[in-house]
Amino acid sequence: MIRIKNRKTSFFLIFLIYIIAFFIALLVYNFTRSLHILVSTFLADVAATLAVWGFGLLFGNASAYDPYWSIAPLVIIPFWIIISDKPLALVHIFFIAVVFIWGIRLTMNWAFRWRDFTHQDWRYTMLKNKNPRLWFLTNLFGINLMPTIIVYLALIPAYFGIRADSYSNINIVSFIGIVICLGAVIMQLVSDLQMDRFKEKNIHENRHIDSGLWKYSRHPNYFGEVSFWWGIWLIQLGADSKMFITVIGPVAMTILFLLISIPMMEKHISLSKPGYALYKKRVSIFIPWFRRGSIPER
Repeated sequence: MIRIKNRKTSFFLIFLIYIIAFFIALLVYNFTRSLHILVSTFLADVAATLAVWGFGLLFGNASAYDPYWSIAPLVIIPFWIIISDKPLALVHIFFIAVVFIWGIRLTMNWAFRWRDFTHQDWRYTMLKNKNPRLWFLTNLFGINLMPTIIVYLALIPAYFGIRADSYSNINIVSFIGIVICLGAVIMQLVSDLQMDRFKEKNIHENRHIDSGLWKYSRHPNYFGEVSFWWGIWLIQLGADSKMFITVIGPVAMTILFLLISIPMMEKHISLSKPGYALYKKRVSIFIPWFRRGSIPER
């Protein structure tokens, strides 16, 4: 295990790891290109994930995978457009625009928060300490492969939207989708900025945030993330309404956050923030909504 404490060196290594992962994915795609494009792309996606996971083991930090969530779509979407052999259409521009705005913003947010290879997401450390014997499998399947699979499922609507025969005849549903995507990105940005500001002001206090968007949802950033993928599906639905089954993508994303990410975060905060129990009674867990009663000012 190699421990790197320097921030610049850590980021250079992350960049190098992802370049290597990209070429491994390209190699796998070339070997499997005789298969359906969704299968060959998925295998390449998994191969890149395994490469990042392997380097995470080498450097003793599972957070090496964290930016993969937002970086992989920045490669997959343009790739699908290029190999579609279709003239550039409005729906293609929609997908490129929203995915790049979302992906670049989210990746920058990760880069701002991640310090170096000594800094690992608290959830990974908790899972490792809780079941050290299962850590190898938890790291591989739970932290790396599962998110890759779910993001890929959520990207499949974009594939069918890109390749739809009626790709130039999008309707109001696609425009609603792009509005939802952009609104979701703005919600994530605002909620993240509000959280960062709150942490700066309350660095030595054992308090939870209860202002801004967090006054109406306990997890507005997660709501924004899930909403983004529903927007992607709606963009596709406007271009190809027959492929309704692709709804499995945003549904899988919603389940991930509602059944895994949010419960884990709720438990962690409840144990460390004494006033969170009252906050939970007053504020919607996910969808921003009116508060139930009021919480005394602290």
